[in-house]
Amino acid sequence: MLVRVSADTSILKEKVDALLEMFPEHIPDQLLCMISSLLSDIVFVNGPPAVSTCGAFNIVYALDFNTAAYSQVMAAARTLKINLTHE
Repeated sequence: MLVRVSADTSILKEKVDALLEMFPEHIPDQLLCMISSLLSDIVFVNGPPAVSTCGAFNIVYALDFNTAAYSQVMAAARTLKINLTHE
């Protein structure tokens, strides 16, 4: 039996895009560091994986950032944006 396991990263992409949209002209190095720190806070989305069969099992797990870690990065990004605006 052939089994293929993959990860759905669409939630991660949406959240990173939301962070990057806060700085449309220039992405500060501090923000890039904050985003890269999220890589150690990726979790499986609660719920069963999507499974399909077409001669093989295709199992897809959805991934997301840890909610608390992402909230901290969003708050820091907002603060950074305010600070850069007032400089």
